[in-house]
Amino acid sequence: MKQEGYDAGRGASRKRQGEDEDDSASQPNEDSNDKEDELQSANAKPHRKRHKSDPLHQARKKAEQRKAEQLEAISQQEQRTQSEGKKVQNRKVRAKKMMKRTRRGQPVMKNVIGDLLGKIKSEVGDGA
Repeated sequence: MKQEGYDAGRGASRKRQGEDEDDSASQPNEDSNDKEDELQSANAKPHRKRHKSDPLHQARKKAEQRKAEQLEAISQQEQRTQSEGKKVQNRKVRAKKMMKRTRRGQPVMKNVIGDLLGKIKSEVGDGA
């Protein structure tokens, strides 16, 4: 190492300062070696900086959790209102059919039988 102009204790890429001018004239390709060393060091993984601990981490985590729970509750409420709206509409349609009468004031049997058949099918479907 000393014959080539390097200090043994300072790493392979550091030249001695006193002999720097003399060796540079005799070895012009050393500059390319220095460039290669720089490229290799640039490609090496950089050390990650150690981040400071966040004192508000727990509070932020709880706030995010609460916000997620609120969004979930809102979506469930919307689903409930939609299902209730559908039930009310179906009830109105069924009541309108059941209220229909013939000219003589008798209920229209087609609607009554259809309603009873629907109830039986739903009970059989739930039981199976």
